[in-house]
Parts: sequence; C-alpha cells; structure tokens
Amino acid sequence: MPILIALGTFLFVTLLLYGILYKPMSDGAMGDRLGGLRYTRPKRDTLPDPNAAFKTRVVEPLIRGLNRRVTNLLPANLESRLEGSITQAGLTISPGQFIVIVAVMMGFVPLLMVGYFAATGAPVRTLLLVYGGMVGFGFYGPRMWLLGRIKKRQKAIWRSLPDAFDLITASVEAGLGIDAAFTRVIEKVSGPFQVELGKTMREISMGRSRRDAFLDMADRTGVEELRSLINSVVQAESMGISIGAVIRVQTGVIRTKRRQRAEEQAFKAPIKMVFPLVFFIFPAIFVVIGGPAAIQMKDAF
Repeated sequence: MPILIALGTFLFVTLLLYGILYKPMSDGAMGDRLGGLRYTRPKRDTLPDPNAAFKTRVVEPLIRGLNRRVTNLLPANLESRLEGSITQAGLTISPGQFIVIVAVMMGFVPLLMVGYFAATGAPVRTLLLVYGGMVGFGFYGPRMWLLGRIKKRQKAIWRSLPDAFDLITASVEAGLGIDAAFTRVIEKVSGPFQVELGKTMREISMGRSRRDAFLDMADRTGVEELRSLINSVVQAESMGISIGAVIRVQTGVIRTKRRQRAEEQAFKAPIKMVFPLVFFIFPAIFVVIGGPAAIQMKDAF
C-alpha cells in the first residue's frame, strides 16, 4: 500500500509540474524561418501591486498560468468539445481549469482519503477499495456533474421557448421589428434563455449579422427545438416570408412535442412505481397487516 501511495503522489506531482513548466512549440518550420525577419516588441510584464491582497498578487496569477499551461497540453478536438460542453452548461471556466479540477479530484483527494482511513487502522483491502473508488469518482464525478448541469439548463430553456416565442409572435404582428420583439422578450422572461438571448442581441447591436448571432446561440444552448426554430426564422427572413406566421407554426410544434413528452413520462410512471412498491411500501403493509396476527398466533401457541 505505501508503494501505491508513493506512485500516485509521484504521478500527480510529475504531471502537475509538467503542466506548469511546459512551453508550447512554435507554429512550425515556416514560423521558425520567419521569426528572425519579424520584429516583435518585447512585452513588459506589469508588476503586481505590493499593497494588494495575497489572492490578487499570488493565487490568481498562479491559477491563470496553470490554466494556460494545461490548455496548451490539451488536443485541439478535446479542447473544442470540452469548451462546447462548458458553454452549454453556462459556466465561465476554461477547459484547462476543468482539467485541473479533474486532476485534483483524481490525484489529491484519493490520497487524502487513503491517509484518513489508514490513520483509523483500516486493512489494506479497504484502502485499495477506497483508493480505486475515489479515483473513479474523481474521473467520472466532474463529467457527470457537467452533463447534469447541461441537461438541467437545456430543460429550462426548452420550457421557456413556447411562451417566449408567443410573445415574439404577438410583438411582430403588432408592428414591432424582429430585434425590438426579441428585446421585449428579454425584458419579460427570466432564466438561461434570457441570458443567451441578451448576449445574442448585444452581439447584433455591435454589428454582427443576425444569422450568425442566432446560429451561435443555438450552438451555445444545444437545444434542438431552438435550433430548428432559429433556422426557420433565418430562412423566413432571407426569403421574405412572414416571420410571425413561421414562429407561430414552430411554437405549435414545440408545444406538441412537450405534450408528447409529458404523455411518455405518464406512461412510464407505472413501471417506475413498481420498485418502490415492492421494496418499500409492500413490506410496510405486510408488517402492519400481518404483525398483529403474528403476535396473536404466537400467544396462541
């Protein structure tokens, strides 16, 4: 067991130091050849304020540097997929920070738990089970938490779509422009959809095209119903079709899907109730009904 603890500590410290001290490679052979022909002004790092707090002077620069190093170590496809998942979850951390959290959960927390159980005098088999279980939890726990947050956020956005787009339809049919209608929705609704729509409208006000901003919002949320609705709105705008009529039809489709999902959950309810009935409710009923009879039979015999 001490060998296992020493090996886990060595791997954790080695990977952590490698991530901190790693320097990314250059852009390639062409960049190396052109490097001597380009003049780059040397950057002067600003010195931290000596009167600032310890967190501002030491902790935050250390976290930013560690985040940058870990991000440079990630493959491009893994970084993009992880960044997309973090964006859909509504988090503000970077992929490097998430990987650091996973590394700490897999490296430091298991050793801490093993040390605690070892201090209580637990046998070696228990220590091995605790170490393996905590490593598995450190690997899968953050991922499951991230997926759960994504699902919860997407569900909140999906629930707010029909009412929000009903308001957009009423505003457009009343004579407002599409941008003014979306701005009115931001003032009336709340939740993740309001946050994403507000970000999209700020991008449009800064000069980004409405099509790109809306499609980017669909990618950030990951809700297929919203993506379909946005594609319909963009296509209707490009073809000159009435946006109000298109939104009304798509909103009806979303409401129909919501009703179908509710019916599906209702059909699944009896099957889901079987296990609580068998393992929790039926034993209690048997005790209440058969308990007095069992006592009387005991007294009789």
